[in-house]
Amino acid sequence: MALMRLSFFSEVLGRQSYVNVLLPQSMAGRDWSWGTFTARPPFPVLYLLHGLSEDQETWLRNTSIERYAEGRNLAVVMPSTDRGFYTDTAYGVKYFTYISEELPQILRQYLPLSERREDTYAAGLSMGGYGALKLALRSPERFSFAASLSGALMSREMVDMKIAAQAAGPEFPGELERIFGEEIKPEDNIDHLLETANPKPKLFVCCGLKDWLLPLSAALAERASGLGYDVTWRTDEQYNHEWAYWDLMIQEVFKMLPEQTKPR
Repeated sequence: MALMRLSFFSEVLGRQSYVNVLLPQSMAGRDWSWGTFTARPPFPVLYLLHGLSEDQETWLRNTSIERYAEGRNLAVVMPSTDRGFYTDTAYGVKYFTYISEELPQILRQYLPLSERREDTYAAGLSMGGYGALKLALRSPERFSFAASLSGALMSREMVDMKIAAQAAGPEFPGELERIFGEEIKPEDNIDHLLETANPKPKLFVCCGLKDWLLPLSAALAERASGLGYDVTWRTDEQYNHEWAYWDLMIQEVFKMLPEQTKPR
């Protein structure tokens, strides 16, 4: 794989922005032990989103994401959007517009990324799990698959959970209000988006049994199934809200991606 670290000015955010991108590197004709591989641009693309308090580096630092992507005909895009919950915030910063519109347009200026729905996927952990689902459910004509790993799935229930303050600190509910306002708008509410998305993207939802966010993920998987989504639900007893779990689950995400991303 080739690892690219890009810095550019975002008109939407009004500042410099950063993104890491893994790109396939053709190995055709070289006698590697795992065989040969020919990259075939334009590449299918996975937008891989970080959690709260993280940035574009954390998937690279905490997992073997580059090794898992090796030999796949797939670009992995790892952006940074601060603590904004991938949302056009009530205080005025348009993180969702940036991640859903501006970033893909800028990247396609420089990189051979496919625009086809069947080649476009989103995944993320915690806050990024929410962001990945929101990307796919608000633009289902562009995304064919989304994965939520221990997702902080924004809904009225999430805001009302007293455990949120215990897990993320006493200031967290106030921070959510500054992001979402006094009420979660329909376009930011995962429950509402599940009902309106057409066509329905394929979903993967997972959460550890010891994770405080488990009720939200379990309820979402059940609701999505009832609405006719092709959804895979997985939970694991020994895991909390932790990187050891997400490192395992991102490997499961890769297994679920379509045939065009598989090693050749």
